[in-house]
Parts: sequence; C-alpha cells; structure tokens
Amino acid sequence: MSIGHNRPLSAVNFKQGPGPNRILGIILAVLLTYLVLAPVLLLLADAVLVHTRDAVSLGKPEGSFTLSYLQRALRSRVSSIIFWKPLVNTTVAASIITVLSLSMGYFLAWVITRTDIKLKKLYANLAVIPFMLPSWSFAAAWITLFKNRKIAGPPGFMEIFGVTPPDFIAYGLIPISICLSLHYFPLAYIMFGNAFQRIDSQLEESAQLLGASRRKTAALILLPLMKPAIMSAILLTFARTVGTFGTPYTLGRPANFDTLSTALYSSFRGGSPGIMSVIAIAMVLIGATLVAADVLMFKEAKRFITMSGKGQMSRPANLGASRIPLTVITGLLLFIAVVIPLTVLALSTVMVTPGWFKADNFTSQFWFAKITPIREGVAGLFRDPAVLKVIGNSVLSAGLGAVICGVLGTLVGYAAIRLHPAVLSKYLRYVSFLPYLVPGIGFSAAFLLLFAAPRGPIPALYGTLLLLVLAMGIMYLPYSARSSIASISQMGNGPEEAAMILGARWFTRFRLIVMPIQRRAIFAGMLLAFIQGMNELSLVIMLAVPGMEVLTTLSIRYTDNALLQMSNGVILIIVAVTFVLTFIAQRLSGSNFAQGLG
Repeated sequence: MSIGHNRPLSAVNFKQGPGPNRILGIILAVLLTYLVLAPVLLLLADAVLVHTRDAVSLGKPEGSFTLSYLQRALRSRVSSIIFWKPLVNTTVAASIITVLSLSMGYFLAWVITRTDIKLKKLYANLAVIPFMLPSWSFAAAWITLFKNRKIAGPPGFMEIFGVTPPDFIAYGLIPISICLSLHYFPLAYIMFGNAFQRIDSQLEESAQLLGASRRKTAALILLPLMKPAIMSAILLTFARTVGTFGTPYTLGRPANFDTLSTALYSSFRGGSPGIMSVIAIAMVLIGATLVAADVLMFKEAKRFITMSGKGQMSRPANLGASRIPLTVITGLLLFIAVVIPLTVLALSTVMVTPGWFKADNFTSQFWFAKITPIREGVAGLFRDPAVLKVIGNSVLSAGLGAVICGVLGTLVGYAAIRLHPAVLSKYLRYVSFLPYLVPGIGFSAAFLLLFAAPRGPIPALYGTLLLLVLAMGIMYLPYSARSSIASISQMGNGPEEAAMILGARWFTRFRLIVMPIQRRAIFAGMLLAFIQGMNELSLVIMLAVPGMEVLTTLSIRYTDNALLQMSNGVILIIVAVTFVLTFIAQRLSGSNFAQGLG
C-alpha cells in the first residue's frame, strides 16, 4: 500500500474509486436491502395483491392488483371488529400507559437523582429491573392474583381469599394499562434520570433564593428544561405499547379487548394474510409518524441546552422533613413494581392451588416431577426434555441473533462514518434504522412473507432456527448501528492511518484496531440484543413453530392450555437467565444499567 495514501479515511467517497470501505458499504447495502427493505415492501404489496386462497372468491388471478383487503379492513360490515375497534383500543391503552409510565418515571428520576433521599443506590438498581423482565410477566402475575372463573385453570389468589374480582378488574383495559405501565416506566426513569443529571442544580438554588417555592421551581424551571426528554419518552413508550402482544393477548382476550397486535395475530391464525398486512401497515405508519414527530422535536433541542463549557453543579436537594415519607413512598412503589410480581410468580410455581397457604399445598412437582398433579402426561419443567430443548433454542437464537446484531451494527456504523458524506452512507443510516419503525409483530409478519417460500437461491426458512436468529439480529439492528455510529464518530482516523502507512490491509486494521477500540460499544449492543431476544414475544409469536419453540412462546402455550404454574415457571426461567447474563456482562464491561443506557 502506498505510503502517500494518508488522506483522512472519512474522505473516501464514490469519486475515489472502489476502496475497501466502499466495497464494504455496497455489500452492506445489498444485504440490508434484502433483509430490511424487501420485507417491508413485500408487506405493502401483500395488502394489494390477490392471494391464492382468495383468487376464486374475488374472481381475479393470483397476484393481480386488488383493493379488497383494504376495503374489508377499513370499510366493510366487519371492519369495526377487524381494524377500527382494535385501533381505538390501542390508542386509548397506549395513551393511558404513556401517562402512567411517564408519571412514575419522572417521580422516581427526580427523587433518586435530584434529592437526598435514603437508600438511593438500592432504589436506582430496583428501578431498572422491570425493563429486564418479559413485558407480559406482570400480566401473568396479575392473572395469578385476580383471575376469576371466566377462564379455565386454577383459581386466583383473591378467589382463594374469598373475593371474586369483577371482570373489568381481572381483564381488559384497566389491568393492561397497569401491567404495561409497570413494565415501561423504567424507560422514562432512565431517560429522565440522565436528563436530570445534566441540569445544573444552581438553577434551582437561584430560583429558591429569589423566593420561589420548591413546587414553583419544579414547574417553571425543571419541567421546561426536561421537555426534550419528556417528548422522547412519550414517543418511545407509545411506540412500544402499540407493538406489544403478550399482555393484551393474556389480559385482553377474556374481555374481547383486541388491540392492533392481537388483531394482526388473529388474522394470521385465521388464514387472512391480506388483512394481516393491512393491519401491519397501519402499525408501521404509526411508528413512522412517531419517529417523524421525534425528528421535529430534535430540531428544537438547542432551545433546551443545559450543559456548556462553564462549571456545572449537581447538588441533591435537601428534602428536610419530607425525606423519610418520600423514602417510604418510593420504596412502596418499587416494592409493588418489582417484589410483588416476582414473589407471586414464584409462589404460584410451588403451589398446587395458588394462594392456598397450607403446608400440604406446597410442592416442587411443577419443577421436578415426572408427572405433575395438574395434568396427566405433563412433566415438571426440569424433567421435560422438550422444555430443556426450548431453553437451548432460546439461548441459541437470542445469542446468535445478538452476535449478528453486534457485528452487523458495527460494520454499518463503520461504513456509515468512513463513507461520510457519500450517498451510500446516508442509505445505510436510514435502512439500518427502518426496523425501529416496525412493531415486533409487524416485522414478524414481514419476515414471514419473505421467507415462507423459496425465493431464487434462498430456500424457505419458515420453521427453522435460522429464521429466528435472522429476525432477532435484524430487529434490534437500530440500537447496535446507532450506538456504533455514535462511538465510531468519536474515534479519530490516526490509528488506522498509521497502520495504513505501515502497510496493514483493511481486514487487519479492522480486526486489530477498530474492534478492540469499539469492544465496549459492541459488547453493550450485543448484551441489549440478547436481553431483548430472551424476552421477545411479539417478534417470534408467528415465526416459532412446534419443534422450534422458544421460552416466550412456550409460556404462552402453557397459558392457552390453562397451565398457570407451568407458564409462570417458564417466565421465571427467562428472568433467571436474563439476570445472570446481565450480571456477568456488567461485571465484564464495567457498565451499570441503573446509571443509564446511553
């Protein structure tokens, strides 16, 4: 390699000839076009093309253009059931969940980061635990506590205590809103906590010196400065709620409370791929609208700058007489959000009749028996070879998906920065972010369309582990790619340029220089992808088939068969694996989720 070739690597573009970075960019562009853009385009086409099973009834040849699916979903006698009612339910539930999650997150972030509350470190760690639990674990705990005789299975704790919860408490909008709020408030807490730490405490102290009360200071100073974080938390929470499947499926089904995610799944199970595509497109449009709003808000970010080159103070406020009461209230809130759900789930797995606290009612059979007492032919979780295989499937699919996500995200980040400002760089940035716009179950539907049948040299992958691995690797790519773009943009060109002068080839430079420097960012992206993959249900519910199940789909299958103890046991297995791997990863990387994700 020529010694004179020492121009900045970021200057490489189309006009300089086909260098290694440009070749890498082209390969990545082709790969992402197939794995990201093509599934979404197929989803759009699937909503307006005649399917094989509908060719006769519609009187049109297969593959011809039709508006029948759009008309049936939007303007037919059953459209209210298929689309409009689920859309309204989704909007109402997402709005309530967003308000509750942000309220809880804001309160906890303020108390933990801005005051002298007691047990601050303990509370900071407890506050992020719900983020690492499966979203429907709270729904499973709710069913265990408040289940009534409307659905089959063992009675809930409350019925054992002599209280029969009414249907609107046991199922439907209220429990869905509460359970998902308990799951999503850590997102708001993390975002608000990071924002609070960047606000100079001298602003509050100055206001109070001028006679402003603590309440007035919070309303007129803190709240306006928190506007960007609040808007981001609103958009992120709302978008995640729209795509959530497990909780609406578990708690909404008995009350006929359908959301867009459960309506999409019903269309899939009912053999209506055209309607499924229409619903999925609606979810994509909601996601795109939210991201567009986020972009508009980001343009206003300079109005809310709270960090500068000047000195900054972060001094916790003295709560005085309120310190003990707020410590107790915060502890109670986290006890309800973390300790009670996990305790209820754990107790239910060692009781023949959940909630019956008698010595002869406790048992380990649901974990270790050859035959459990609740269903003939059903073995304990650790004695069932099928369950052990499913654990292996989950760890393998989530692990390989995390590796693909981390490696691919790093390559995308590297190419996007080193090709800047080429058109190819912008294309990689936008396409790698596209999965963020698609809710999990919508992305599952798109991948199902792409890989359900052979396409050219690519065989049908439906029902294989490879499809799950690819889906997980691509679904979480936005997190890994954006993290890599941010990290690599902070890495200068000097080390690579020095290696180029010494004659090192591109692969050697990337392996011995870029990868070691970026190892923490790569590791963090892979860890997040693994945690999400272990907890994922919306993405895999339509891709996992019998014989290729994962833990999340196994839990839902147990729920469908009224095997409450077994379902809760599977959730605890997911939690245990996730926590152990997270603990090990944090030890190795020196990171701490309680201190933020960014």
